[in-house]
Amino acid sequence: MPDETSPGDARQALRAIDKRLAELWHMGSWFVAGWSIEATDLIVALAPIGMLPDLAETEIGLLRGDSLDGRALVAVAKRADLRIEAIPAGAWWAAPAMRAALAQSVQRYAIRRSPFHATARIEIDNFPTLKTVEQVAQLATLSYSLNLAAERLLAANSDIDLGRSPTVAGYRLWNRRQGWKADADLFCLLALALAENGLARARDPRTAPIVKAAFAVGPGWEFSLPRGGGSPMIHNDVLGEVRSTVSTLVNCALPGQILTGSFNRPMVDGAPRPGVPYKNLDAPRFMGLAQRRLGDFDNVLLGPEKIAGLKLYLTGDKIGPGTFDIKAFRYKLADGGDIEAFNVKLNIFRPANPPLFFGLQHKDLANAAPTRAYYSEDSAREFVLKD
Repeated sequence: MPDETSPGDARQALRAIDKRLAELWHMGSWFVAGWSIEATDLIVALAPIGMLPDLAETEIGLLRGDSLDGRALVAVAKRADLRIEAIPAGAWWAAPAMRAALAQSVQRYAIRRSPFHATARIEIDNFPTLKTVEQVAQLATLSYSLNLAAERLLAANSDIDLGRSPTVAGYRLWNRRQGWKADADLFCLLALALAENGLARARDPRTAPIVKAAFAVGPGWEFSLPRGGGSPMIHNDVLGEVRSTVSTLVNCALPGQILTGSFNRPMVDGAPRPGVPYKNLDAPRFMGLAQRRLGDFDNVLLGPEKIAGLKLYLTGDKIGPGTFDIKAFRYKLADGGDIEAFNVKLNIFRPANPPLFFGLQHKDLANAAPTRAYYSEDSAREFVLKD
């Protein structure tokens, strides 16, 4: 169906849709469980919050935030006793960019479960010991680093819709988009923010905080929270295993260190389908692809300084001339369990100045945790998501 409406018409229609979704959402007491486009209408299946636990058990394929075939949506709505609403959408949604904008709007009012939700966390070291005015200044400085990194990614047509939530000493970050490219873009945003922080500290150590960072991929739930009866776009958050994992990792990290969790995820754009074989990405393979993406930011301007490029790698021991292995760290936890992670180094190359290095060298971590040599060749080459 050709799109014969103007951009202004599309924006007006999207605002009307968002307004109607907010009414149906009713300050968070209902949520969009599924949606579809039929002709010129947006069809949404709505459920009260109280139905969420049952839907999570009985309709496993529903709570993903993706559009469904119209017949499939009607069938699942009838089976699960969901409320169906039709919202006039016009013809503009046929354009890919507008379809993406529509999906983004609908997903604000959904509760989405994903087995592969990337999350990052960046924390200011020694935060509780700072004076209140110093805490405010350092959080604001760190926020600027994140804002600048997000701006650079958006200018590079990245697949990112950044979610951010403050912690006591920093920020938790996630990408509302799904898929390995979206996860890689989130890691690139973290790398750019750390690079900007490192450059700022090199110019004046008093103005930028000492930070540590962690990155993880795992199961999570994303949902919107009402705040003062307003739109869910004001605040949303992620709960689940991945949030716990990234919090544990950042607590294990030393000042100035970057840790990434050990994980496996399918190499797929968007949400994977159960039973379909995909290429498996473990953490080292994923970092290789994230490094390739970072190549798009050669000669990028971070604050007042241009950088020639960024190089990231997982650390290990030297095993030959110019050759290093990758070491996985096994951190012991207070509850008796443990968690596996990799140490990440970030090299920041500058045209007119010596390079800067963010992260800790492997030799500095001799007593951090037990290690083992890790080889991606030993991990599965294929990933199949079970039902």
